[in-house]
Amino acid sequence: MAFDKKYLRAFSSAGAASAAGETGQRFWHYKHPTDDWATIGGAGYWNGARSYVKPGDPVFISGDLGGTPFFRQLMFATVPASGNVTVTELAVTHPE
Repeated sequence: MAFDKKYLRAFSSAGAASAAGETGQRFWHYKHPTDDWATIGGAGYWNGARSYVKPGDPVFISGDLGGTPFFRQLMFATVPASGNVTVTELAVTHPE
C-alpha cells in the first residue's frame, strides 16, 4: 500500500493535538490498518508526508503484522524538497 495522511496524527509533548504547519518539533503517531512494517519502513513510503514533517521529528508506528501487533519508533532523518524522505529506527534503551 502507500502512505495515507489520514492515519498520521501530530501531538505535542503534553499530548495536546496540534495542526500541521505549526513550528517547532512535533511528535507523530501513524497506524495504517493494512500496511506492515516492511512497507512502512520502505524507501519512499513517507514521501507523502513531506509537507507535514521535518528532520528530527519522531514518529511512533503501530500496526499489525499477520495478526501480531507491532510498535516501532522512527525519526525523520531527511525531508528533502525532492527525492525520498528517509527515516531512522530509534533504539529503545532502559537504564539498569
